[in-house]
Amino acid sequence: MIENQNFHLIKETASADDRGRLTLGAVAKTKSYRVLMNDVGQILLDPVVNIPEREVWIWQNSVARNSLEIGIKQATSGELHDLGSFAQYADLEIEE
Repeated sequence: MIENQNFHLIKETASADDRGRLTLGAVAKTKSYRVLMNDVGQILLDPVVNIPEREVWIWQNSVARNSLEIGIKQATSGELHDLGSFAQYADLEIEE
C-alpha cells in the first residue's frame, strides 16, 4: 500500500481541535485524502482523486481501459489515420 517510504516532517506537532480536525497547512491545500490507521494509531493520508461516477466504468473495465491506453500511446506517437469529418452524423438519432 505504501509506495514510497521517503517521508519528511511537515509539522513537529499537530493537535486536533474539539471536532477532531487537524490543520496541515498549504502542503495539503485543495487535496482529498484516504485516511488509514494502523494498529499502533499511526495515521497515513493517501492522496486520492475523485472520479465522476459516469467515468468510473473505464477503471472497472480492464479491456476498455487497455484499449484506451493503447489508443493514447498510438496518438502520442503520431499513429493517426484521418477519417475525415463525421459532421454529417451529428444530428443522427441513436436507438438504445
